[in-house]
Amino acid sequence: MWLANPVIAVLIATGVWWLSTGLVLLMVHWSIRKKLGPWQLLPLVTLVGVAGFLLLLKGSEMQTPLGSYAGFFGALLVWAWHETTFLTGMVTGRSKQECPPDAKGAARFVAAWKAVCDHEIALLVTAVFLWFVLADAPNTFGLATFGLLWGMRISAKLLIFLGARHAISGLMPPGIVHLKTYFNTGRTTPFFPFLLAIAVGLFAVLVAGAMNAHSAYSVVGHILLAAFMALAIIEHLILVLPVSDMALWRWAVPKGAREPRSNLPEHEFAPAGVGTKRGLETR
Repeated sequence: MWLANPVIAVLIATGVWWLSTGLVLLMVHWSIRKKLGPWQLLPLVTLVGVAGFLLLLKGSEMQTPLGSYAGFFGALLVWAWHETTFLTGMVTGRSKQECPPDAKGAARFVAAWKAVCDHEIALLVTAVFLWFVLADAPNTFGLATFGLLWGMRISAKLLIFLGARHAISGLMPPGIVHLKTYFNTGRTTPFFPFLLAIAVGLFAVLVAGAMNAHSAYSVVGHILLAAFMALAIIEHLILVLPVSDMALWRWAVPKGAREPRSNLPEHEFAPAGVGTKRGLETR
């Protein structure tokens, strides 16, 4: 079966990562151009999320490559619901204010938590719910996909908060542009190698799992997860290296909404201008 081919699985995972990110951005900016309120978009993205959950359920019952793909895609659709509600500003935090300029240490952390707490709680509730529903299923690669996305999102957010020199991008929609003031772009945190080592270690574990798997559905599931982990590592590197991700998703962002990262000044906390989709990050 061609779906069980490891190369095909890697190509599908990479293509889905690129396309799904772009489609979410496209949907958000389309709603802005059409002057639709964020809540007017909610019914559509909720249908997507429900479809994803149903796909997760279906895939969890199938110990076949198709079942692993179904769980993988289902998790991405559920994740897309969270991503869209976050990027539009529907579900972020109790505070919609910029970071107080004098906030340091614990005070800055508390302010940042208040800015994103509703989103984080929603992700936690979803993860716990999916665990209770799917943990004992024959095929848990859909559940594992959501867990990987969640874990790497937390890692990216920690990196941006603690310090990532190049966390600013031209992809942030206006609904959450205030969050850029919580980014620390004055330095790269010394914890970055630690976060990167954890990600690389998980990637190695997943590759080993694929190599040692005895069933086609397990090989495919491990490869899909390993490919996404590799992409997450690349996204982490982009946060600290002087490279831009704008070229990847230029097609999804209207010209008037873009701002080249090179035109954005850098200082200790995020500069004025448009921010990042990462730590939404990214996948």
